[in-house]
Amino acid sequence: MKESLLINILLVLSVFSADLTDYFKMKNCDPKCTLETQNFTLETAFPKKCSTICADLIINDQTDLTEKQMKSTFSKMKNLIGRLIIVNTQFKSASFLAGLESIECGGTDLVTTIGFNDEMTELGLTNLTSISCAGFLVISNYKMNTLGVPNLKSITLNEFHDPNITAVRIMIDPLSFEFCITVDEMESLITSEVTNLDEIYGVYCEPAVTENLCKSPEICSRVLGDVEVGSNSSLENMKSIELIFGSLIISGTQLTNVSFLENLKYVAQLAEAKSAIIVENNPNLLNISFPKLKRVRSDINSVSVVFTDNNENLKLDVSNCYKLRNDLGMTTDLSPTFDGESCDSMNSSAPAAPCIVVGNSTCNFSTMQIKMFQSIFVVFLVFVNVY
Repeated sequence: MKESLLINILLVLSVFSADLTDYFKMKNCDPKCTLETQNFTLETAFPKKCSTICADLIINDQTDLTEKQMKSTFSKMKNLIGRLIIVNTQFKSASFLAGLESIECGGTDLVTTIGFNDEMTELGLTNLTSISCAGFLVISNYKMNTLGVPNLKSITLNEFHDPNITAVRIMIDPLSFEFCITVDEMESLITSEVTNLDEIYGVYCEPAVTENLCKSPEICSRVLGDVEVGSNSSLENMKSIELIFGSLIISGTQLTNVSFLENLKYVAQLAEAKSAIIVENNPNLLNISFPKLKRVRSDINSVSVVFTDNNENLKLDVSNCYKLRNDLGMTTDLSPTFDGESCDSMNSSAPAAPCIVVGNSTCNFSTMQIKMFQSIFVVFLVFVNVY
């Protein structure tokens, strides 16, 4: 767990006041339900009777209301159009917004930010079901134990997002050693098609075992813990697995393919520096196509998918590597690796290899390089607009 410079820069940029007047007009906001000021205080004439509020709502250390007063003020609000920022407060949770069901950010690159709240132990947004923003940041809330968004199901980019932004950036780093995220919350995050989950730090909360959730080494549709496939494993049992909250480890088998994992869709590893999929010492393995696997998640500093000491033929056709990377929507060029080599390094080490184009990558630059150039350009534009 580390508080990176990037997170601080994004937080600082996120709290600049935004002019959303034009956006509110496009959304046909009721003038009576539109909040003109950003910083929320006792003097703010908040439209208490409106269920849909249009506002660039900033709650910070200048907010001079008690939690009881806040709860009364926001009791009718169900939908927020604009933006939500909660920073530098002493509130123990944001449960005063418990009635809030949806957040739709205005502008092209605005994010929902909840950070640097020293006493906050959870968000407490129990009815929040949808977020439509460029990002969702929950950072540096030092006493946070749980996330507290049990019903969040829909995460999408906002309607008029910057075309250079292709995914909702999820940053959850409370900097609390007690922090955990529930398996249901992770499932909502990883099953969303447009979320970048590289920067989530914590562990899984201890769940209640149910018919559809079991702990490894037990096998069911949703497994908490590492699923290990070895030479004596029952492949028939593996067919029911759909989601692994841990790692998939296939080691020391005589398998020629991974088709037995016919229903596996997601693998989400939270442990630091641990890969989501580890495939090693399988000398006969030739086909690495997972029938239904859509996405894997691991720590940003680790390689998500690792193949080591398997059949040599896997490395001879670099298109296998690129196809797997593309199929799983991996956000960096680091994964997958075959005996320590990424797709790009495998491709460049083969003198006669053809140029392979996947997604936004080209023969001249890797996807990571292109994204880096795009990010630099976006930050440059933000600073130009701010200053």
